[in-house]
Amino acid sequence: MISSPDLCIVRMRAGEQVPSELAVLLDPVDMSSMHEYVLPANVQVELHYHDHDEYWLFTEGHPTVPLRLPDGATGVYRLAPGDMVVTLRGVEHTLSADHALRYFQFSSTHRSNARSGHLICPPVFAS
Repeated sequence: MISSPDLCIVRMRAGEQVPSELAVLLDPVDMSSMHEYVLPANVQVELHYHDHDEYWLFTEGHPTVPLRLPDGATGVYRLAPGDMVVTLRGVEHTLSADHALRYFQFSSTHRSNARSGHLICPPVFAS
């Protein structure tokens, strides 16, 4: 597992890359999963995690993204266009904004024992 949720935030427009501590843990990307997504303003996305890695590359908007590692370490991040969230399988995440967000979403290939969809967590972040 990674040492900090900070490693999941990649400010690509500022020239950052996925940190090597995280990169070595990620499964190969499933390019067929890539799609553009628009999240309307004020939509609540439940805190959840996956049995696969998930990526969000923001192109419009300024989301707030809370993350929680399995060891309980948390971080809340205010992002901008050009920022990417890389959630390693098992990292709990959600996002919100008072305006519409546009981003590319994609995931890693699914392992044979992986469950699909959002796996729900008890809430720990204030709304």
